[in-house]
Amino acid sequence: VKEAVKYVRGKGISLDVRIPWNKKAKPRVVKEAIARGAKRVIAGGGDGTINAVVNALVGKGKKAPKATLGVFPLGTANDFAHGLGLPCDDLKQCLEIACTAEAKPIDVGRANKRSFINVTSGGFGAEITATTPVGMKKALGGGAYTLMGLIKAFNLEPYKGRLLIPGQEPIEGAMLFMAVGNSRLAGGGFEVAPKAKLDDGLLDLAVVSDASGGALMQLSKELETLESPDNKVLRYWQLPEFTIEVQREVHFNLDGEPTTETKLHFSVLPKHLGVAF
Repeated sequence: VKEAVKYVRGKGISLDVRIPWNKKAKPRVVKEAIARGAKRVIAGGGDGTINAVVNALVGKGKKAPKATLGVFPLGTANDFAHGLGLPCDDLKQCLEIACTAEAKPIDVGRANKRSFINVTSGGFGAEITATTPVGMKKALGGGAYTLMGLIKAFNLEPYKGRLLIPGQEPIEGAMLFMAVGNSRLAGGGFEVAPKAKLDDGLLDLAVVSDASGGALMQLSKELETLESPDNKVLRYWQLPEFTIEVQREVHFNLDGEPTTETKLHFSVLPKHLGVAF
């Protein structure tokens, strides 16, 4: 990181580095930078850090942010950065792009009062991520999620609820996993929203309703026919607005930030935030 900062400063780029001491300090650091006249705020970290910076920039979403966003991928998976096509293995080049590339307007997703620009996931996978003990994560790495998944699988029960789309009848059903994608990638490079585009004014909703033996084979087939109304295991929609209601609290993961909800209203702020890539 020091070498990358030295590299861009050597090219005459005025770059200030600020290190928040904790999660709560991130919005304050962003707002202070904007107050000092920063034209671009670069998020150095993973998807969770990017999410914190985006929420600080977007606020309530009533006005376009004063500063644009740059991405310096320092996370584990860097799903959003990979989705942008950034050269994540070359930090010098990534930081130069973050500082100098022309900002392109992209959509910002909203889940209730929070913003996201990559993916919001919910259900079984998000629950495993949120409930795996920290000590187990450090000891086993990614294997911790697999282990917790196996333990929980014995008592795996779908979440029952409904999808509310404006102008349509409610769609009742069950959910094991769902993903709402403004971009395509989540969970370490998995293409959970294959048709998602950052500037189409739509959010891509994918819902998996079953994980029984034959369902996995059926799921692989239905990935080829994403939007078919005849799909039994996977349903896929592209929508500007919708609401998810569930009968019991569900774990959700907004760009890596965990929460639990029984109702989430999703909407889009079209081409609301400038991002350099």
